Amino acid sequence: MEKIKKPISRSSTLEDQKSFQYSFNQKNKMLVVSFSGEINTPVLPALEACRQELLAKREVSCVVLYFQDVETISADAIPWLAQVQREIRLKPAEIRLCSLRENLRERLVRMGVIRGLEVADDLKSALLSFSRAS
Repeated sequence: MEKIKKPISRSSTLEDQKSFQYSFNQKNKMLVVSFSGEINTPVLPALEACRQELLAKREVSCVVLYFQDVETISADAIPWLAQVQREIRLKPAEIRLCSLRENLRERLVRMGVIRGLEVADDLKSALLSFSRAS
């Protein structure tokens, strides 16, 4: 599996740079995008860089957004989350979001930002759900 780890490059403070990272793991047509740290205003440029890299990936039919160590997603990052999901679906590719904190998951589903059927409890469940859907 190819693994590329990208710390944020533009941020307001050094502390913000250490608090957020994303990485890509790709095998065949399956791509896992892992996030860790706070997703808030200072990391919006990094989120945009992540989105651009994700869209540049070819031959991807299954994408997992893995929120392994994300406590919260700030209100100003929610439009990014909605946009990246839309663009993944237009690839076309299937999408799963996993490891969202329960309160965050409920809030995002209630807001209509994420689809309940595209959310999995953990990475293994998310990956296995693709084979069931195919």
